[in-house]
Order: sequence, then C-alpha cells, then structure tokens
Amino acid sequence: MGRSAALFMAVIIATACLGPPQIMTRPASVAAGGLDCVGGMLRRLGYIIMDGDRSLGFIRAERDRPGAGPDVLVVNYIIAGTADNEEDTIQVRASRVGKHREMGPRPEAISDAEGLLDRCGKL
Repeated sequence: MGRSAALFMAVIIATACLGPPQIMTRPASVAAGGLDCVGGMLRRLGYIIMDGDRSLGFIRAERDRPGAGPDVLVVNYIIAGTADNEEDTIQVRASRVGKHREMGPRPEAISDAEGLLDRCGKL
C-alpha cells in the first residue's frame, strides 16, 4: 500500500472512531422531580450547567476531563402533548467539544447520560 493510501485509511479510521453525538431518550419519571432531578443529577456527576431555560425545558452542561476537550450533555425535558409523545420525556444528547468541532462522546459521557436517565427517567 502506498503512502497516500495508508494516510487516507488512517484518516478514515480516525474519523470513524470519533463518531457523531449520541442521543438517548426515555420517558420521564415525574415523581423523580422532572427538570429539577436532571439539574441535580448533572451537578452530582460533576457537570457545570452552562446554559438552560426552564420554560423551554433544556439544560446544557459540561464536564472537563483531561485529554481532548469537555464532555457536553444537552438535556431536553419534553412535556407530554407538546410533540408526538404521550408522556413526559427526557432526551439526552452526549458529545464532546474538540478544537474545531463537536465530536462523539467518550464512554464516560455515555455512562453519565445513562445514569441520568436511570435516575430521572422511568426504568
């Protein structure tokens, strides 16, 4: 394999490993406290809430980890009847910020998102 072909394959493999952001959704456990549960869980996981709007039902939080930029969780709390959902829903979008673009999340961010859904969503 020539040098240019090897370089091309390395770029393809590196790009595939980065992957896109991941979105996870689960019905919300209203008894767990809704958006208050989400905000509290993010703080317990070590995230800093960077932005949010209770009336719109979203929170954006970041957690610095040594290495390649912060992990980002964007949580949307969707009230029943505002979309095609029949019950309140929590949607978590996990990613990380690189130097010039958004990348797929690290395994730790996926685990954090799943933990948030386990605590604030219906099992």
